[in-house]
Amino acid sequence: MLAGPSSAADMAVCSELAGLVSGPQMTSPQCTACSSPLSRPWACLTCSFVGCMGAYSLSPRQCFEDHFAESDDCLFAVDSVTGAVLCSICDDTHYLESLSAIYDETLLRLEEDNDLSQQTAGLPSGKGRKRAHYHPWVESSQSDSTRMPCRGLRPLLNLSQTCFLSAILQALIHNPLLKAYFMSDKHNRVGQDRERGCMCCELDRAFEEFHADDKSPYGPVTMLYAMWHASAELEGYGQQDAHSFFLAALDQIHAHARGQSTSCTCIAHQTFAGSLLSSVTCSSCHTTSTTVDPILDIQLDFPPSSLTNPEPLTLPGMLRRFCAEEKVGDHGGKGYDCSSCGGGSGAATRKLLIKRLPPVLAFQLKRFGHHNSTSTKVEVPVRFPSTINMAPYVEHGSSIPSSQDAQKEQRLPDSVYLYDLFAVVTHEGKLDNGHYWADVLSGDEWWHCDDDKVTPTTLSAVQGQKAYLLFYAKRTLAYADPIARLLNPIPAGAAANKMMPDGIGNKGVVGDKGVTKRPDGSKGLKGKGLKGKSVGDKHAEDLLRSGKSGHPIRGMEI
Repeated sequence: MLAGPSSAADMAVCSELAGLVSGPQMTSPQCTACSSPLSRPWACLTCSFVGCMGAYSLSPRQCFEDHFAESDDCLFAVDSVTGAVLCSICDDTHYLESLSAIYDETLLRLEEDNDLSQQTAGLPSGKGRKRAHYHPWVESSQSDSTRMPCRGLRPLLNLSQTCFLSAILQALIHNPLLKAYFMSDKHNRVGQDRERGCMCCELDRAFEEFHADDKSPYGPVTMLYAMWHASAELEGYGQQDAHSFFLAALDQIHAHARGQSTSCTCIAHQTFAGSLLSSVTCSSCHTTSTTVDPILDIQLDFPPSSLTNPEPLTLPGMLRRFCAEEKVGDHGGKGYDCSSCGGGSGAATRKLLIKRLPPVLAFQLKRFGHHNSTSTKVEVPVRFPSTINMAPYVEHGSSIPSSQDAQKEQRLPDSVYLYDLFAVVTHEGKLDNGHYWADVLSGDEWWHCDDDKVTPTTLSAVQGQKAYLLFYAKRTLAYADPIARLLNPIPAGAAANKMMPDGIGNKGVVGDKGVTKRPDGSKGLKGKGLKGKSVGDKHAEDLLRSGKSGHPIRGMEI
């Protein structure tokens, strides 16, 4: 610890210090009106009045209110600590950049004018040294250069028929939510006990490699090995389905992040998890049975005529077909078994709607299938927009309590349902001998990522391809949105019942043990389930609830 001067001899060494110690001490500023000491003075910008500003000046008095009332010309006051300006008309504080610049410059000048180091030329320890004056930075021709953004673009090596991995990895790297998660060190593989084959660690490594200075082709060898170790179906150097790899990767992210709580907060579910509402109405008694199933993606079937009719389709049209009513139980065989009326051979209608939208929508256009005992691929082009409004395909207000029936018709603005395209995975060739590539959005530019070749492209060129997987990000995210919670409450324990370790990618079962409601609103017995449309995953949990309210995702850069 440094000790101060303790004797007259010590004082004689530094006359300046002696003057400070023995000289008059500066007192705290006082209010012009009440003479109270001010720990945080406010000064009038029109006259020389300095006074109390209540809570603004850490004082119980409000002398400035009387000053504003008595002086018609005095309308503004400035905080001597922060430089904030208070307007007496709107009764609010404002921070002005121009005033802040003057404030900072004044402080610098005062510091330079009162600098003791400039006055020590005659002292033995000074040796004539003076502190250099502050000079503001002026941009020069050398510094006036174009700043290159950190795009996170990097080609990938094909490790023998691993184009499916390259395409999915490019889509994951350019997912804005995953990018924000891993680039903010939410999962760091360094300095922790790493579990063998941890997919989160592999993605953390990939994000680091993609944003490194080295832009030579990168080989994701450890990620490929991790998937071989986790999934026997993906093991080997043969061609694999990109959609299967995508679901397996999400499964591994979830498997290594699974906790003991009743709800899953892994980044896979926070990003891709939503829910689907299935309603089955008996044609005899008009009783409706509803079931909510979790999903990680939406798998869209092509109409049967697509194999013979090459007419182009549209993504909104396929979604309308996905959500359209269809008849069940009236095509012969065992009919719909209604638990309310007991009609074992009756007909029914089924309708699917999205109950809860995830932050990121993944669409699979099911081009691969079987027809007449042979494997086929649908080559029909599908037009997809750069921005899609999901409002027509979402169930509104069905879970609101009856006491709030008046609010059921209130619909959120369409801007809440807007999603922007950021990645497209395309397959070219035959079912067992083809090639995958990805087109991704980086900033405001589209890039064509074909293994070790990354080249710029255009949105129109991307939309002209026969897409297989489409990835859309929600334009805005709301943090703990009370309206969203009201419209789509999550029942306690429902998430835990769905968290069964049976793997991602199982086909959903619609109507399984659903709650039956009669037309008059009364509850009936639980009816048997009907197999529903293939909707992907059986795991789903809470939506991502991080980020500021209304924070835009589109074009987000880290």
